[in-house]
Formats: sequence, C-alpha cells, structure tokens
Amino acid sequence: MSKKRELWLTPAPATVGQVRVVFSFKLSNHDIGKTDAVKIEDDMTVSYICSNSFFNGLIMGDKIIRVNNVSGSASRCQSELLRGTACNVEVSRRKGVTPVTCERLAKSGCNLRKGHACFVLDVERPPHMTTTSVGLKLGIIKRRAFVTKVDPNTIASSFFGCGDSIMDMSGAPIPMTDNPDNFIREHLSRLSTGAKVSFLVERPISVAMAKQYQKFIESITYDDSEVEMAQDVIEIGREASNMHFMILKKLVTPSILSSDVRRRKKSNNKTSESTEGSITISSASTEMKITSDVTDFDDLKPVESKSHAAGSSSSDSGGAFDDE
Repeated sequence: MSKKRELWLTPAPATVGQVRVVFSFKLSNHDIGKTDAVKIEDDMTVSYICSNSFFNGLIMGDKIIRVNNVSGSASRCQSELLRGTACNVEVSRRKGVTPVTCERLAKSGCNLRKGHACFVLDVERPPHMTTTSVGLKLGIIKRRAFVTKVDPNTIASSFFGCGDSIMDMSGAPIPMTDNPDNFIREHLSRLSTGAKVSFLVERPISVAMAKQYQKFIESITYDDSEVEMAQDVIEIGREASNMHFMILKKLVTPSILSSDVRRRKKSNNKTSESTEGSITISSASTEMKITSDVTDFDDLKPVESKSHAAGSSSSDSGGAFDDE
C-alpha cells in the first residue's frame, strides 16, 4: 500500500505572514441574484469569485473576518456578499498582496486558470534584513515562472511560497524566448539593491487543483537535499555568477563589418568598481534547465507504462497526476 502524499501546497504559504485588510466590496450587477457568485468555505477562505466580480477587491484565498457586522459564520458572510449592496469587508490576506486589474492580467498574455487565485505581489527587502540574497529557484515554462524552492532567511522567504506561478515582473510579461534568464535576473537583481518589484502571481486555491499543481511542481524539481556544499563555496559561486551577468550585460560586441574591427582603442580610464558586484541572487532560472516534450502541465496526457522485466506480462497505465 502506497503512502499518502502530504499536501503542502495550501492556498496561503505557511512561511508567509498575513495582514488584516479592510475594504469595500460590491458584486457586479451581472452577478446579483446568482447564489454561486461568491463561495466561502467553512474555514472562512474565499474559494470562488465569479468572473464578473473577480476584479472588485476580494481575492480568492482571502480569509473572511467579517462582512459588515456579520462574523464567524461562512454561510451568513456569504449571504451578506450576495445581497448585491456595497459591503464593508475585513479579511486576513497574504502579506504584500493587492487585487489584480483586468488590464494587467490581459497584458501578461496568460489565461487565468480555474480554481486559481490571481493577485499582484509587491516585494521589497525588509529594512531589518542585511542579506541581499533573493532566494528563488524557478522553473520556466511558456509564459510562467514556477517557484520550485524558496531559500530561508532571504528576501523571497518573506513573500513567496513554493507553488507560486509568476506571470509578469513589474508589469512586463515573461518573454517567450529560449532563454529568458536575463529578463528574470535583471528584475530579481533590483530586489538586492533595495528596490520594490511587483509580480503578477497565480496560486491554486481549490484542493483538486492544488494536488495537480503539487505533482507538477515536484515533477520539474530536482532533489538536491543530499548535495552537501560548503557555505563559502556557495557564496563564491553566487558572486561569480552575478559578476559575469553584470559584465556581459554591459559588453557591446563590435560589428564584423567595421573596417577597424581588429583595432582596439587604448584607454587609461579605470573602470570604477561597480556596486552591482555585491549583489547576490541565490538562484535564477539558469540553475534549472528543463528539457521535456511537455511545455505546460495542462498538456500532460496519460501514458502507458509497461514492465520489460523477464517474465513480466502485466502492464500499468496512469497519467502524471494519477494518485499513487
């Protein structure tokens, strides 16, 4: 009998703090009268919002504290929201999160998936934090950067959770190129310098989608738990990686059509030491190269697995998301 796998992909990452937010919410006129326009689970988590009211301030994954003067009952709070009048709502919400606009979602070029929350996450290095390490490991597939690991005690650990899917950075879509590393590193390096960067993030809310997403994330994540490396070696590698990135970013290759392509102008000016050399990004997409015929977890199809062991005549079939 196989061991039941623990579901770690929860609506809100356990490592990320929560804040209380108060705002006004009103159903879209198109949703008034619909009994399923908004759904609140028994644990007070908002698990569904109809598309017409999706951009009105409430976010899937919010935990309802009160709606107007009603609190403590999911059904009563839900009834208040479904009345169609403006409601004063207080929720417990993931730190740094604000509602996404219809325009930004459209600009990202991504379609919102059923059972997923979508929001803007503003990330900035906390004032008390001395490290400049971002601490993200990403798997890039199509227009999404999947967070496969978040290193503790880094900038990302206060905001991101494993299973988050990044759809844009500072309002710019992730480019559909063979090598989007420079785009990602450029935006993440801003966090190391203390700048604020906003991310468009998607995260599964429903249990069914969370189970599928968790299997997908685990399938593209390599296990480095048994790899031991001295901390000074890790830091040297990080510094070298960032230094090379900054240098190559500034290089301008001479044209082969230039008549003086072989000549090099001498200069006595010494290049000042760049402060960017001290930037440490714990990991970038270059650390994980995914080679697969599957370009999106939606494209995964059931496959047949046959045993070729001697004397074996049985076969098992199953898809990538089948329960073990």
